[in-house]
Amino acid sequence: MPQETCLCIDLRTAANKLTQVYDQAMAPSGISVTQFSQLHTIQTLQGPTLKELAAASQLDRSTLGRNIRVLEKQGLVVTKTGHDARTRTIHLTAKGKQTFKNAVPLWLGVQSQLIERLGISGRGQLKDLLTTLTAPLAPNL
Repeated sequence: MPQETCLCIDLRTAANKLTQVYDQAMAPSGISVTQFSQLHTIQTLQGPTLKELAAASQLDRSTLGRNIRVLEKQGLVVTKTGHDARTRTIHLTAKGKQTFKNAVPLWLGVQSQLIERLGISGRGQLKDLLTTLTAPLAPNL
């Protein structure tokens, strides 16, 4: 076995630590960074279907469905009948809009601190590295 660490595990560990940093900073808002992201996407898409939300957030529909049910129980989102009875759309409630609004400054605070830590060039390098790492691999010949 090589002595080198696994890139996937290294990235997952870093992502988990960053999620904890954001979640701690955003705790006063009552939502996690994941929930913040979902509320932002729902607001941006203005009443998406679960399928549209899954595509935009790059999450599978079953995971996203569970996350949406939690947001519904918290009173932050509501599902409504869409264009036909088979389609359901997801919308922020008044409480969801206010919760999101309250969370924005908390998110901006931690985001700014981390960007300051990286610097502008480091931020660009990180984005470039992540793009490179997540591009499809060439098939083995």
